[in-house]
Amino acid sequence: MATTESTTLSEERLIRLIPSERQQRIKQMIVEQNVLKVSELSVVFGVSEMTIRRDLESLEEAGHLERRFGGAVASEQAAFDSNYDVRLKTQTKQKAAIARHAATLVSDGDTVAIDASTTALMFAKEVANRPVTIITNSLDTAQALRTSEAKVILTGGYLRQIAGSFLGPLAIQTLQNLKVDLSFISAKALLVPDGLMDSDLDEAELKRALIQASAKTIALIDSSKFGKRALVRIAKLESFDLLISDTELALETQEDLEQQGIQFNLVDIY
Repeated sequence: MATTESTTLSEERLIRLIPSERQQRIKQMIVEQNVLKVSELSVVFGVSEMTIRRDLESLEEAGHLERRFGGAVASEQAAFDSNYDVRLKTQTKQKAAIARHAATLVSDGDTVAIDASTTALMFAKEVANRPVTIITNSLDTAQALRTSEAKVILTGGYLRQIAGSFLGPLAIQTLQNLKVDLSFISAKALLVPDGLMDSDLDEAELKRALIQASAKTIALIDSSKFGKRALVRIAKLESFDLLISDTELALETQEDLEQQGIQFNLVDIY
């Protein structure tokens, strides 16, 4: 294992960078690799171990990582804010199964709204060649649907690059002026009975606007997100007409949902 880590880091060898550039690269590396060593970072960036320790201290204060003896590990917040490409590669079978099931709930002619989650992107691809209207704040989803049969409406707003999502007052105003049959929303975390949560305030606000614009709202949450906590609550579970997850969801959590009277479907992974 140690050999693999050293090889990965040696491939990342960089020329000397100014502190802000170096710390930005360390932020990316901690998300991709989860664990980093001071000694190896020192070699990669060509600076002293003391300099790396100062970098890690600054990044810890900003919530991007947690220092450990001899290195650092990714913080929970860093994992939540991992870039879109990283999230596309996690829980792919679960997300795909959830997306397929969600697509069966859409009728031809429906207007559906989706957020900028990777699960929503998979859902959009499932309905791409059907006569539906898709409203989204996702740059990646809009690009994926560029040659589809669906009519696509982008909310506009400012672009949050790490998530490829359009947010802010303009995006909210667009949603307030639209009538939606179904909205499909994911989240970074879910606690029963607290509800769905996200790591970004503007993302959460946009998702709440999706709920308010829709006649029915469906949550798309794979089992790995249950029992986790994020910065801000999007909405309580009672705000959703249906929750779709996968069969890897813990039996105890299923019982908690039933006790709360939450309607949910679990899909098989294949």
